[in-house]
Amino acid sequence: MSMFAALIIPLALAQSALAPTGAIGERFAQCLQLVEDDPVRAYEEGMAWAAEAQSVHAYRCAAMALIAQNRFDEGARRLTSLASAVNPENSGLRAQLWSQAGNAWLLALEPSQARSNFTRAITALQSTPEQLPDLLIDRARAYAMERDWRLAEEDLSRSLDIRPENALAHRLRATARMNQRSYELAEADARAAMRLEPANEENTLVLGDIRESVRTGAPYERP
Repeated sequence: MSMFAALIIPLALAQSALAPTGAIGERFAQCLQLVEDDPVRAYEEGMAWAAEAQSVHAYRCAAMALIAQNRFDEGARRLTSLASAVNPENSGLRAQLWSQAGNAWLLALEPSQARSNFTRAITALQSTPEQLPDLLIDRARAYAMERDWRLAEEDLSRSLDIRPENALAHRLRATARMNQRSYELAEADARAAMRLEPANEENTLVLGDIRESVRTGAPYERP
């Protein structure tokens, strides 16, 4: 999966009911494909579409094209502004845009900005808790980048309360718990992740990190 696809899938594409439909949906899909193939041209096409129709999805595609060019902070700022400009009644679209902005801020290594956007998305979707697990995982990643392991663990636990069989959430919580020296709980999470995704080598590596932490008496950080 490309970096670009990873930014879209958690909310914008996985929630097909919220995706644009009809002619706008077709044009948006074409623009997204162009982002994959030629992000510079996709930005030009997106801005031309925006000038023509003032469509939120045109501006959105242009922002994604910037992100695909590694212009993470610029794309993130545009998505954040776009989300704020969307009608508050359209909470689903606002949450999608804030989620994408948050992921872009993570790529820009700006965890506080990422956390703020994920929090806005989570607040927008409080009435639909089945859609929250991915956002909680993403905000936990922002907390982890800030080395706030307690809050990272809290978000991951909330995510697992809603969707228990999530290997990624277990693996990340294992790391958060390891960094708080809760080694037994961390190992339990690592083993749960291994059970859910036995072929994922990252789960084995996390378990190794925990065992090294136990051996040395301090949370292990990979070189």
